[in-house]
Amino acid sequence: MDELQMIATMLAEPPTPETEAAVRHRLLNGMREPERPARRAWRRPALWSGFGLAATAAAVTGAVVLSSGTTPRAPDPGRDPAAAQPMSAKTVLLTAAEHAAAAPASGRYWHVLRVQSDAYYSDRGKYWMLGRQLIAQWSRPDGRSWTGYRTLGAVPMSAKDAPAFRRDGSPDPNPVAPRLDKDTGTKTFLVCDRDMTFKQVQALPTDPGELRAALRRASPRAHATAGRTADEVVKNCVTDLLSFVPAPPKVRAAAYRMLAAMPGVTAIGKVTDERGRQGVGLHVRVMRDVADTVIIDPGSSLVLSTSRTVPDVPGKVDKELYVQAGWTDTPPAVPALP
Repeated sequence: MDELQMIATMLAEPPTPETEAAVRHRLLNGMREPERPARRAWRRPALWSGFGLAATAAAVTGAVVLSSGTTPRAPDPGRDPAAAQPMSAKTVLLTAAEHAAAAPASGRYWHVLRVQSDAYYSDRGKYWMLGRQLIAQWSRPDGRSWTGYRTLGAVPMSAKDAPAFRRDGSPDPNPVAPRLDKDTGTKTFLVCDRDMTFKQVQALPTDPGELRAALRRASPRAHATAGRTADEVVKNCVTDLLSFVPAPPKVRAAAYRMLAAMPGVTAIGKVTDERGRQGVGLHVRVMRDVADTVIIDPGSSLVLSTSRTVPDVPGKVDKELYVQAGWTDTPPAVPALP
């Protein structure tokens, strides 16, 4: 069952205030837990840039298949009916905002370790596949930064693509040798469509309304991802601010509160990613026929994964699995999955 079917199945009437309180309590206490190779007959689908961090990765791409979770079963007789109610997106986001505001914000490096995914189509074999790359970044407040890479290989997009993928020798569309690069120049972070220094990121507004206006200003009116409204622009790029950019705790909290007040954000329900981490899925409509699936852990405020569904591609593209994100004193090194 795909996410859109899940949404239709799982979302019901909005919970009452009493149910919201019960779910909020359960939520707070139950979630602790380069180069491109020689061109062959495959191509990337024609997509406009979705997540801002995909643009920062330049020619390095990768993938991971996201778990979509399961439909919740009916409550057992005699159980608290509030406990069986689906969590609303507002509850999930406001809970994450509380924890984001209290998150630690100290360390020598801002570090993000992620598995990035992209869809490729083989013109020769007539199948879809996902190339996978492990990408690690360390950034210091003074602008110095390092980026490490490791190929994780490719996988077929679906079971239907698997036989042709294997017949073609299970190719990797974008292999890269394990390495660690010291980046040149001052490190910047893509916030919507604007490169910001560490200092500029720290100065972003902590009021949800003011942050919303700042993110609108960070995208030009003619930007390809603008969609039909300014809010679609904001929803299109806020995930980066929450997952990849070293935004201060109060800014991240404001971003969650801003998203909670915006239309087009619905809850999917409890899901588990492929690393076994439990979170809550959100469906974020960023344009007509284009939607993001975001899995977050409200108890830690961390974004676990993001993925995008677009027309004419039989699967998910622009996927990111966030293995680690936060401040650390551990120095840069060639990345490996923990």
